[in-house]
Amino acid sequence: MDEPEAAAARLAEKPMKYLEDYLPGDVVEVDASYPVTEAEILEIGKRWDPQPFHTDREAAAESFFGGLVASSVHLFAASVWLGYQMETRTAAVTALGFNELSWHTPARPGDRLSLRAETLSARESKSRPDCGVVENKSQIFNQNGELVFSFIGAALIRKRPVDDA
Repeated sequence: MDEPEAAAARLAEKPMKYLEDYLPGDVVEVDASYPVTEAEILEIGKRWDPQPFHTDREAAAESFFGGLVASSVHLFAASVWLGYQMETRTAAVTALGFNELSWHTPARPGDRLSLRAETLSARESKSRPDCGVVENKSQIFNQNGELVFSFIGAALIRKRPVDDA
């Protein structure tokens, strides 16, 4: 089994988290970390965000950042990966949007990123009686506890099926 298939199998074994399980103020800190590598910074930068401080060691050294830094695309992707490392899987239907995306401290080669997610609100959907809307604030920290990236995301989440109640 290749890694994507293995990851999908591990995810399928986790207990499901439904709308009713999200309580405002609840905080989840993921017991995993995401390693930022130079190779990945260069690869993602060249493919998705070809600015010199993401794609060229020498140019990055002369930039405002003084070295290679992970792009916003890279950090968002890392935050999604970290979200899948939670102990539960979410009964998500779809993401509804992301707001207040902020980059606080650059992520550099050798950093290890972790995720903290706080439920801001959870409410029943007005248009989908089987679902609700959950809003979370996600924060990504480096190994020194410095805030690297944050955003608020909203998602459409299924309610617990009647037979599971």
